Amino acid sequence: MTAATTTDQPGTGAAEQAEQEASEAEQLLAALEERVRDGDEQVTAQQLADARELGRFAKLRAEAARRKAERAAQAAADKARADRLAEAAAMTAPGGALDATTLAASYATARDAVRAFVTASETYNAAIKEATGLLAAADVPDSAYGHNLAPGAMARWGTDTLRLADGTPIHRTGTGLRLAVLLDDLDREFAGIPTGGYHPPFGRTPLADQAARGRDAQPRLHILANQQAGGAA
Repeated sequence: MTAATTTDQPGTGAAEQAEQEASEAEQLLAALEERVRDGDEQVTAQQLADARELGRFAKLRAEAARRKAERAAQAAADKARADRLAEAAAMTAPGGALDATTLAASYATARDAVRAFVTASETYNAAIKEATGLLAAADVPDSAYGHNLAPGAMARWGTDTLRLADGTPIHRTGTGLRLAVLLDDLDREFAGIPTGGYHPPFGRTPLADQAARGRDAQPRLHILANQQAGGAA
């Protein structure tokens, strides 16, 4: 048994030493008995008796050391089990990794951020429409019909596209499309946002289908988030 193995079980070093002593005692007795068989008259009955008693005592010590090592190993296993149970319990405590209120708060923050993004996107799109209307009211021709663009001036293509004075075009892109890009970016960042066993990949299934699959999953974050905010469940 290697030194690395003996450190895994408390007391195994002492048990091994006791086993070795018992083995040596057996070897001594066997050697004395063999000498008697060979006619060695210098070996006395007392020596044989002493050797037998020594062997018996060594075996008892070895058994005691084994039992002590087993008790120590069991105690260590019991402590490790208790530590694991305590660690798991701590994860469920307030503020722990399994505290659903913490996750729900993050859900609410994300929802507020997405709401702000949708509002900003719609404001941006409305401003493009308003700006093209102002250009139309200022008699700027609609370039979609083949009118040449004046260099260094703002231009318009209908009510959905505006060309800035530096030539940069901006479009009234659907907010849903922008959200799709956002979610796709996150999906790529995580190399695929997990959707759970037997569910299709996040980026493959329509959002409404994904939401229907997850709406009743525990913890129900949308309900917890509303409760934390003082709203209706």
